[in-house]
Amino acid sequence: MSRPLYHWQQQANPAEPFWPEQAGPPQEVSLKPYPNVPQNILDTAILEEMHKSQIVGVSAAFVKDGGVVWANGYGWADLEKSRPAGPDTIYRIASVSKTITATALMQLWESGLFRLDSDISSCLGYPVRNPHYPDDKITFHMLLTHTSSILDTGGYAAALSSPNPPPLRELLVPGSEAYSSLTWGDYRPGARFNYSNFGAGIIGALVEMLSGERFDRYAINHIFKPLGMDASYVPADIVNHQKIAVLYETSGDDRFYPACDYYPEGQRPSRRTYQHPLGNFYIGPAGAVRTSVLDLAKFTIAHMNGGVYGGVRILSRAAVDLMHQIHWCGFGLAGFFRQMGLMFHITDALAGRRLTGHAGDACGLVSDMYFDRDENNGVIFVTNGGCYEFLKSGYKNIEESVINRIYAQFAGPPGPAP
Repeated sequence: MSRPLYHWQQQANPAEPFWPEQAGPPQEVSLKPYPNVPQNILDTAILEEMHKSQIVGVSAAFVKDGGVVWANGYGWADLEKSRPAGPDTIYRIASVSKTITATALMQLWESGLFRLDSDISSCLGYPVRNPHYPDDKITFHMLLTHTSSILDTGGYAAALSSPNPPPLRELLVPGSEAYSSLTWGDYRPGARFNYSNFGAGIIGALVEMLSGERFDRYAINHIFKPLGMDASYVPADIVNHQKIAVLYETSGDDRFYPACDYYPEGQRPSRRTYQHPLGNFYIGPAGAVRTSVLDLAKFTIAHMNGGVYGGVRILSRAAVDLMHQIHWCGFGLAGFFRQMGLMFHITDALAGRRLTGHAGDACGLVSDMYFDRDENNGVIFVTNGGCYEFLKSGYKNIEESVINRIYAQFAGPPGPAP
């Protein structure tokens, strides 16, 4: 199935503009017995699933009718320090970040700063054209639905591994060393779905140009802080940085090595200087948010509740409804993506329900944020490493089994099929 490709797209260690300097090289560690004592049937079931796939740590939450009805953590946030995972453990959430990135852009849409069918060139200040179709504009809507024909290959892939990523313009406009024709699909913009982390990155740059704020600060000022979330696209901005989970890749035989967010005792995330002007924060918006399942629940509830959480509105109901509507149908990534809203994935493959949200996968982690719009409930799930198995659904065995069990526990059997 296709999500191995999805995994590959996220797997590169992104040279985020503020990427923390990692101490190295970290040593391999063995998976140790879990610190948890099961208190109920659900605990036992989740720990059994973790044992099957040698999962390092899991945090999860279930929300319903505007509140968190259950949250827990299992296993380890940090094997070396023997730090248990809890519901307040902070994880990188990978591509679930895209829903937050899109929300930032839609805040500016509802302020009347652009139209979804507008040419992004007019906002960026230079022409952005697929060289195979130079007369066709690329729109905001195309970026939000992964139909822009802008690919992750070429210049973006090279920028991810660069300590000094070039300005965005150099990746999109011919004439620089960073430009590559591999950035462009050989099809008309808007005609085909192709999952694009680069497209999400460009959305971050557009937020900067429209708002006049650096993208990471915009997200803090207009989403995270209003919702009371300890969250950021930049690890150095996390208040409770000591709660950040280490992400682990496996080398087999229950051996794991830190792949991301590894900070030895006494160290904290450091900040790199952001040297480019506004309109260049394109590495990070696709998958760099760090937060806990408890804080991500606040964002989830806001989307379930028409844009409001705790009396704070981050988006109008009209904008939220527009984001959750189906804007594309097809067969993306061999069927993992079949329906998309505006950066929200709509799936029938989990818990026997039609769910709206997003999945993530990077550096060993697996993440999910999905909700049932009809039942007004949802689940948040994150793990920081394990020996995963891909299922026919496109999801991994641990996320599908645990999410199904959580839904069965707190929501019962699904209603009639949509």
